[in-house]
Amino acid sequence: MIPRADLLDGDEIISAEEILNTDDPIYDPSSRPSIEAALALSSGEVAGWVVPFASGTFEHHADIAEQGLFRCLFGRDSLIISSLLTQQNAQLQLNTVCALAAYQGKAFDSASEEEPGRIAHEIREVGDPQAARIEAESGWKFPYYGSVDATLLWLIALDELAQRDPSILERQIAEQSLSQRAELAATWVLNRLQSGDGYVRSTRANARGILNQVWKDSGDSYLTSNGKVATESGTVSVETVSQTFDALLAASRLSQLSSHRWAHTPTDLIVAADQVRASLLNSWWLSDRFAMGLGVIEGEATLLDAIASNQWRLLDSEILAGQEHASFVRQLVESVTDDEILGPNGIRTLGKSNPRYRPGGYHSGSSWPMDAALITRGLLRHGANAEARLVANRSIRAIEGVGAYPELFRSDESEKCGVSRFVIDVRDAQLGTSNRICQPPQLLQGWTIAAFSWFKQQQFGGN
Repeated sequence: MIPRADLLDGDEIISAEEILNTDDPIYDPSSRPSIEAALALSSGEVAGWVVPFASGTFEHHADIAEQGLFRCLFGRDSLIISSLLTQQNAQLQLNTVCALAAYQGKAFDSASEEEPGRIAHEIREVGDPQAARIEAESGWKFPYYGSVDATLLWLIALDELAQRDPSILERQIAEQSLSQRAELAATWVLNRLQSGDGYVRSTRANARGILNQVWKDSGDSYLTSNGKVATESGTVSVETVSQTFDALLAASRLSQLSSHRWAHTPTDLIVAADQVRASLLNSWWLSDRFAMGLGVIEGEATLLDAIASNQWRLLDSEILAGQEHASFVRQLVESVTDDEILGPNGIRTLGKSNPRYRPGGYHSGSSWPMDAALITRGLLRHGANAEARLVANRSIRAIEGVGAYPELFRSDESEKCGVSRFVIDVRDAQLGTSNRICQPPQLLQGWTIAAFSWFKQQQFGGN
């Protein structure tokens, strides 16, 4: 019998299929591979560099179509994975930066959403069956560049590497130095700010490309506190605002370390960063929290005031550094352990009081260990050690309760071990379209492996 916890009033079930059996080995914690073994199963070679893939596949899941969907180099995913694994394997961050540099955008292409300087979202090899399926269904071309945060995260990662070893900027990738490529990436960011009225927006060139070109890329991810969904192109996600700020500061530092002269001065980049921060602090604060996004609903620009995990990601950024921002930090720290957002398996992607909260929803209620790790890292940045431990331990306990490294967990306790077993498609009453409201997670997810490793390196665990 299918679970009904994820159904909202008015939903009509189109199809429901059980994908995982309750006797699957992933429900046995003793079968969980070590971090090293899991990484080996979810890594590969791209452009000559061994890099972490977004996900791998257990051998006994090889015939499950819904598994192994992301076994390739993803810009966002692989950069976050390698960032969390710097203590486990520092080389992966350099490998990931170099591999992505090799595919940096050169021209404008609407099918692939390639743009000069842009870092790819998804790199798939010729013959990849997932690539063939996606190309047929969505008209994409690979490499596919439809994310706005990969370029930001790439600049941040390169800055981290260059601070440790400035000579890395002289490394040549396809006849261009990493410094030259960083300048191209920074130019892409500045151009996007100009075309996006001061924000890096999810504006797509391919009408069938990803609508929300950030981590929460589901079509129902960005919404108001009363459940109205932003479904038009051009949404801004609040953590992308902070990533833009960090990327511009990173670029300013990289330009100073570079042996060649950039077109943009360090001051130019710092001024642009300050403008981004001013927009956040002056326009996005809602008296007790930040908006999760800025979107268009019924033709009107709307601050999306839903309580969602996005706002706590600001803690993992330089954007709130400094005593003058202490009041914002304090309120974020005080609210992160509230039951509205912290569930039994970690941070909920959407507050449970929202009318569209689905405990198993991909970005509308479920709990992602990666999300919790970045929020925990932000809490530690601001000295909130007790809150960090509480958030981390919910995710650790969830992972230790299964024989896998799931992409996400349910944020309720209606299914065994918090892992959804069914794929459920409905006719969504509000959206007026079909909507996949529940599906089993990828069970060997790269950034869950990395999050678990990072938690352990911080010596979290226990009560």
